[in-house]
Amino acid sequence: MKRTTKTIFIALLILNFFALNAYGLSYDASNHYELENVIIEQMSKYNPDFNIKYTGSLDNIEEVLKNTVDKNIYLKSNISEVHWDLSSTKHVSYINVKVNYIITQEERIEADKKIVEILTDIIEPYMNDHEKAKAVHDYIVLNGKYDENKLYYSDYDLLMEGTSVCNGYALLTYNMLSKLNIPVKLISGTGTGEAHIWNMVKLDDYWFHLDSTWDDPQPDIGTISYSYYMLTEKEITKDHTIDENQDIPKSTKKYYDYLKELSHDKLLAETGLDMYNEENTAKNESDLISILKRKILYHPLRISIRFDKSISQSSLESAMSKLAINDYISQIGYSPIVSDNTGEWNILNLYIKYKETPEKITLDFAKNVYNTATEVNFNVSAIYGSKKVNITNDVLIYPYDPNKLNISKGTLKFKESGNYNLLFEYQGLREKVSITGLNSNAFDYITNKKPDSPVNVKVYDQYIDFSSVNQWPFIENGRTMVPLRAVFEVLNCNVKWEEASKSAVVEYGATKIIIPANSATAYINGKANSLDVPAKIVNDRIMIPLRFVSEAIEKTVIWDDADKTVLIF
Repeated sequence: MKRTTKTIFIALLILNFFALNAYGLSYDASNHYELENVIIEQMSKYNPDFNIKYTGSLDNIEEVLKNTVDKNIYLKSNISEVHWDLSSTKHVSYINVKVNYIITQEERIEADKKIVEILTDIIEPYMNDHEKAKAVHDYIVLNGKYDENKLYYSDYDLLMEGTSVCNGYALLTYNMLSKLNIPVKLISGTGTGEAHIWNMVKLDDYWFHLDSTWDDPQPDIGTISYSYYMLTEKEITKDHTIDENQDIPKSTKKYYDYLKELSHDKLLAETGLDMYNEENTAKNESDLISILKRKILYHPLRISIRFDKSISQSSLESAMSKLAINDYISQIGYSPIVSDNTGEWNILNLYIKYKETPEKITLDFAKNVYNTATEVNFNVSAIYGSKKVNITNDVLIYPYDPNKLNISKGTLKFKESGNYNLLFEYQGLREKVSITGLNSNAFDYITNKKPDSPVNVKVYDQYIDFSSVNQWPFIENGRTMVPLRAVFEVLNCNVKWEEASKSAVVEYGATKIIIPANSATAYINGKANSLDVPAKIVNDRIMIPLRFVSEAIEKTVIWDDADKTVLIF
């Protein structure tokens, strides 16, 4: 697959010694550093013609001017030509810079506006940086087409014309991720021997290489590849060469390993990196057929499998033909076979099209908050117009920790109390649900009926019933005071009373909070914190300011004045 980047022409410095008044004086610079900053600032504003009054040294001035652009890959990627004219007197020089950009300033503004619109559409508030980066990558790959004629070079072209060379792909990736405050770089070099440009992206503490251009299959068939998604330097340099003299960070962390550490099952499945799981690695044709049969149950749009290099092309085709006999499949395509990042296995990427696509999928849960001692039954349906099909046994569910939840064939059992956000997927459609499991003691405190109380507390869309502790919340000095045990057992905290110190103790994961009675000081992991209102004993119950402890265990607390209810998320 041929990829190119536009060659940047930098005109040689022309020492013309024009008359002093040849240029209008717009900007001042007294040394090389200031000169570079002026040039970078004006080029970043897409200024096509600007002048600099320069009073610094002329030593190596030609190299300084040229390197200012060369070492800034973002500027270089947005420029087609640069011309420098310099005139000097004994004490001052006048530099005129003329720049031809690949887009105009107006087009830059239009492109940035379009980027904001796209990000508003594809980015959800709950997304982490990993999910945001994937959303950007997927949008670019699905909506872009590589310009084989090499007429279009910018991210503006990719946005407005739908086509560009690698320069446009890399710039759009850079500009979209930058607006999401995700650290990103442009990397220049070669791909299969031709000039090329791609990105590096920082996710959490690690940098990865990302080549959105090479993840857009040729010819464009509306599919996404992840072969060049979040690679190490060792992985990207199998067929990419990085230009020298670039300040690039180390990239040694394998993305598969990192997603496994983070338990990002959803991302592993969506990117096809779950093929590195043992259960998705085929040692022979029988394994290959078995994996395909298992994966097709979820009606995915894409299937990625690792397979032994001894498996022949005819065996691959035989396995795919057995998959194609399912009457709901209309087409199966696959990308060229490549080696995995170990070099020891091959990768099969299948793209599936179905005869029917549901309008949506629906989830049927009796409620969202359950006693962990009970078994939860649910149903998932695919809606085809007036037809409703039960897909409970076939839907893909992620992410969830099997050590905390057991989900199988329409039943859910809690192994550990807590709040779980589950995503159900079928044939490219997704539906979310938030499920909360409370232990029996905590479950006794909640109700879906609003209590008749001047002040109420609502958690997981349920009200807390304080009648069992014979003490209701009240407001003191503008702070909501609540019975500690009832609230924080519902929040899945361990609560106990230490008689010797007359203190309540709240444990939530690694956080330990100690609240002495009749004290304005509480302790979070041993560190003293002031309370706006001292904790106090009322009716043999310790009352504490709700906001302090909720925020200490990283909960969001909102006061609904109209409903006189404290909302905890």
